[in-house]
Amino acid sequence: MHLAQQTILVVMMVVFSSTLVMAAGLVLALRANEAGRLWASGHVIASGAGLVVAASVGAGSLQLGALGAGAYIVGRLAIYRGVRVYYGLPERAMLLRATGAVVMVLMVLMSGLADGPLLIHAIGYGVLAMTSFTTLITLLRSARGRTSIGGPLVLASHLVLLGSQVAALGQAASFHGHVMVPFFAQTASSVWPLAPLVAVLLGLFGFSLMAMEQIIARNESGARVDALTGLLNRGALDMTAMGLVARWQREREALSCLVIDVDHFKQVNDTHGHHAGDNVLREIAAALDNSRRASDIAARYGGEEFCILCPHTDEQQATALANRILRKVRAIELPGRGGHASVSIGVAQLHGGATSRESLWRNLFSEADRALYMAKQRGRDQFVLGSSMVIDETPEAPAPAPTSMDCVTAA
Repeated sequence: MHLAQQTILVVMMVVFSSTLVMAAGLVLALRANEAGRLWASGHVIASGAGLVVAASVGAGSLQLGALGAGAYIVGRLAIYRGVRVYYGLPERAMLLRATGAVVMVLMVLMSGLADGPLLIHAIGYGVLAMTSFTTLITLLRSARGRTSIGGPLVLASHLVLLGSQVAALGQAASFHGHVMVPFFAQTASSVWPLAPLVAVLLGLFGFSLMAMEQIIARNESGARVDALTGLLNRGALDMTAMGLVARWQREREALSCLVIDVDHFKQVNDTHGHHAGDNVLREIAAALDNSRRASDIAARYGGEEFCILCPHTDEQQATALANRILRKVRAIELPGRGGHASVSIGVAQLHGGATSRESLWRNLFSEADRALYMAKQRGRDQFVLGSSMVIDETPEAPAPAPTSMDCVTAA
């Protein structure tokens, strides 16, 4: 064995041992993140397989090398599966597992053939090259419009892998008796033998960063989103409102606010229980979300009260949204014989007066809130403009027949 080969094998043993330990720790650290767990598990398998392949060269065992090569492919397929999970694509778990199992069995079986080393070399690097290429395409297509620190490292990792695997396919396997000398241990190349090691390091760090970025994003989203309805919560609404008010101060473009309250909601809770009430709130939240424009901000303000902020929209233009909401909510059936849901809406537009953003936002919401309670006093199931305090819509559908629920006074 040449010194260069010995050096490369020592480096391989050190790198794969290190990545094996790191990836094993990441399996535990990222167990709650499915994509991260798959990436870490894939690197555990690939790193362990790399150690087996390196050991097979020193031991002169083709069977051991074939087993390691097959296991390495299984690890790379697990990493690809993690990429699909990360981007919300169909996982194809059974297909990828079956592919890995078949390739591993073929590798071991071919080690007993006369041309086994050449077949193992060609099929092994061929499958790896296809896996790297498919992973690259998936990353490039799915990562559009996303900002990530780990993403470029993962792309670089797979570019290096693909380059080394294609180069390996371009070379014939070298033989020493009945033992195949793997591509990374050949002396004819001075750069490519280190490529898989660089790729493993880049990939491990890149995938770890992507998993951590996803965990952080989910935690931030959880802190901003109302768990019941999926809309923004009050804290996130206030933060968003501060930004919109600041833009209004700079540009003086119209900004309107709708405050929405579910009519007779207490009756639903008292008669059918809080679970039924939660279902009604979810349906109404979905109606609000489906009614708003992409630029509008919808949030659950608290209890059965919601709020929608409409940038670049004056009070009159906001009435179109209010009408859509009224129509969609009227289509929601209440549990039992409770008829259909309805909401009351107050609409207001931001005007000058206060100097601070907090005061402007508070004044805007208060005006819409006063209009909301005027709508309640005038019979519910309608909206009122804050500037006029005059009812601008009456219910389009006739009022439902009185039920036992109508005897209960509610907000």
